[in-house]
Amino acid sequence: MIQIFNPSRLTRQPFFIDLVGYLDQHDDVILREIKTQFPDVSVDKLMGEYIKAGLILRENKHYSLNLPFSESTDDLVLDQEIFIREDSPVYQGLLEKTFETELRNQTNAAILIEHTDFARQKMTLSNYFYKVKQQYSLTEKQQALYDILGDVNPEYALKYMTTFLLKFFKKDQLIQKRRDIFVDSLVVLGYIVQNEEGKYELAVDFDKEQLTFYLP
Repeated sequence: MIQIFNPSRLTRQPFFIDLVGYLDQHDDVILREIKTQFPDVSVDKLMGEYIKAGLILRENKHYSLNLPFSESTDDLVLDQEIFIREDSPVYQGLLEKTFETELRNQTNAAILIEHTDFARQKMTLSNYFYKVKQQYSLTEKQQALYDILGDVNPEYALKYMTTFLLKFFKKDQLIQKRRDIFVDSLVVLGYIVQNEEGKYELAVDFDKEQLTFYLP
């Protein structure tokens, strides 16, 4: 099976995904066969776009995949679009690869350092902002955060989240009397935890000199 990571406007289309699966299983395919397989799709128009983009190859009225499959993870950059076969050694290497992300804001000097997998499935704030912006599907945990924050402006959210986190510069425990969606979000993300007394404690490493929070 072929996996597409960080799909573009074209490659996230349901027809393109189905077409990739079909052409991967069938050789020497002509346009009539594709139209028969996908009767409810504007095949001519979309196929023209895929061919122009270099994703589908048309030779002698026959169609085949022309995807730039990844052959190594050495120079892989987070969020780049890649095509990869699940049965390839490269795919296993991809699953094991981790990336560091960094979030800053304009209100203060706080920095949030997080680590993620290439598919951005891990529960981090950076992954959440990225997936919501790109309108990618969320994991169950990320959806729980969406139920709290929704499609919030990242700068706005970071302003309130980091302001609360920086209070730990002087105190080990904090009280939040009123319900606050940004504090609730920090709990869901694992930055803070609420103890038996109802007070919040920091659950990540905090470099007070650099004002940097590290989510493993």
